[in-house]
Amino acid sequence: MSDTYELSCDCGHVKMTARGTPKLSLYCHCGSCRDLYSVDVLSATGWADEDVELPAENDLVVHKVDGKQMTRYSCPECGLTMYGRHKPGIPVIPHGLFRKANGGRLPAELAPTLHLFYRDRVLEIDDGLDKSQGGEAIGLED
Repeated sequence: MSDTYELSCDCGHVKMTARGTPKLSLYCHCGSCRDLYSVDVLSATGWADEDVELPAENDLVVHKVDGKQMTRYSCPECGLTMYGRHKPGIPVIPHGLFRKANGGRLPAELAPTLHLFYRDRVLEIDDGLDKSQGGEAIGLED
């Protein structure tokens, strides 16, 4: 797919681009993602580094989680989370940014394909997608 997604924060201060097809698109229910993104369930895409143009770290608010390989990058003006980086080390961009850039709808080609760490869920989601109890579906160790 040759789609290009131009993404921005709420105030337009931070911009980034994703091109092509993400490596993964999923829901994550782990406590770490819930805490890092302040959500009940993370709905996001993971991208190869070469498929995204990200803002320079010094142009963002960077929050590293102590004791974990997790970092969140946010707009210094409006505070919107732009992306995160954690296992497996690729940029993870919340679906909300794609919805914002697409009139409130998630492009069909970015629809989640599975749930990770479903055993840790705080919400039941009956959507027919595969529900991995841990991270084994994408090769993550607990």
